[in-house]
Amino acid sequence: MSNLFLDILLQAKSEKKAVASINILNYNTAKAVIEAASRANRNVILQPSTGTVKRYGVKPMFRMLDGLRQDAKTKVAIHLDHCMDEEIAKACVDAGWDAVMMDFSSLPMEENIRKTKQMVEYAHTRGVAVEGEVGVISGVEDEISHENAHPATYEDTMDFIENTGVDAIAPSIGTAHGVYKGVPVLNYELVERLGKENTPLVIHGGTGLSVDAFHKLAQLGAAKINISTALKKVYLSETKRLLEDPKINPIKLDEGVEKAAGKLIERHIRVFAGETLEL
Repeated sequence: MSNLFLDILLQAKSEKKAVASINILNYNTAKAVIEAASRANRNVILQPSTGTVKRYGVKPMFRMLDGLRQDAKTKVAIHLDHCMDEEIAKACVDAGWDAVMMDFSSLPMEENIRKTKQMVEYAHTRGVAVEGEVGVISGVEDEISHENAHPATYEDTMDFIENTGVDAIAPSIGTAHGVYKGVPVLNYELVERLGKENTPLVIHGGTGLSVDAFHKLAQLGAAKINISTALKKVYLSETKRLLEDPKINPIKLDEGVEKAAGKLIERHIRVFAGETLEL
């Protein structure tokens, strides 16, 4: 299947340089991410959350992002993140999105496989890729919240891939959504084993990991690393800082927030590609 999302992941996998997949919030953050990717000369993935898509609408969100990427200097894929709502996912598929991520990981494995496979079959006939999840990643991601993690195993992950036909896989390796409390213990052995397999490996919960951790994950085969919380934090903190200026106006506010977001994302994009920078 020819698909932009999958092409980007396979290129990153072959280069051992993970692509950044960013949970954009609106026009300003999407524009900031695309321009950051252009400056870094790296492909990028825009992945609004299910909640963001519900807020703006499937088709309006796609038209906005698709319009923004027309002038991009690098490849830009549009991907729905963490979705349990099959109707929303199907609507994204029908609207022309490049990929959707189905998260049925909290269900029993048999049910996770069955429901993910159904979406794979629906999406593939329309040229759209599907990402799935095995194990439970702790923390809060939009409307999905898990207090405790449930680690994935190599055997379960491979069984899931073979029985669903997913195009990308996100196993629980010890990362978490949101802000880390201490230093996470990552299952690099699992990443290394899965990184040698054909299906591109995805890392969720990227915010807060060290530069060394990002480099090691990419070298071991992680093709896609997600960033959400870091962007939200800089968006809110920069907005608050700029609003303290009594002379600020809406255009200057948007420009300032966009600039701060762009700098943050560009650093992550470059680090995922192997550069050593401070995050």
